[in-house]
Amino acid sequence: MRTVATRIARRLAGDESGFGLLELVVAMAMLAIGVAGLLSLYVATAVSLQRAGQKGTAVSLAEKQMEVYRAVPFGEIRLDGTQIPGGSNQYVLAHASDASIPSSTGQAVAGANGDIACPGSPTPACAPVQTVTGPDHRSYRVDTYVEYVNSDATLSHRAPASGLTLKRVSVVVRTGDGTKILARASSTFNLGA
Repeated sequence: MRTVATRIARRLAGDESGFGLLELVVAMAMLAIGVAGLLSLYVATAVSLQRAGQKGTAVSLAEKQMEVYRAVPFGEIRLDGTQIPGGSNQYVLAHASDASIPSSTGQAVAGANGDIACPGSPTPACAPVQTVTGPDHRSYRVDTYVEYVNSDATLSHRAPASGLTLKRVSVVVRTGDGTKILARASSTFNLGA
């Protein structure tokens, strides 16, 4: 009897019926896990590239706005005071939550303290808030702050007055809805330079 049982056990051990299907299911499960991992990597890469592109565009817009001020005389580095928003606008509230953003009050405004008046039509050199469409076809909000600063190492804010010789321009680029800061640029300008 032992020989019959041994023969049956050997025959069953050598029988491969059903194993092909089991191997196929295991292989397909492993393939699905691999494809899912590749897809998640692809999605993460696409999101990362999109964010990098958006930030790159924001940096370009900040530098473009800064170039406007680098190309004009000291007296034309100012904002149109009538266009500075009031109330609960993000332009006004930004300083309260982020001290690196200047206050909306006490800025260098056109027609005061020796600064030249702004032309009748809005220009980038006079507009404190601009909504622009970037080359990526997204909307961005460009906030510009122009303030007089002390000429010492602190470059701290100074109340506007005639005869001051140093201004700081700060540009903050946000998403089109104004909720997220994407880029910043800041530069000082000297009357004698």
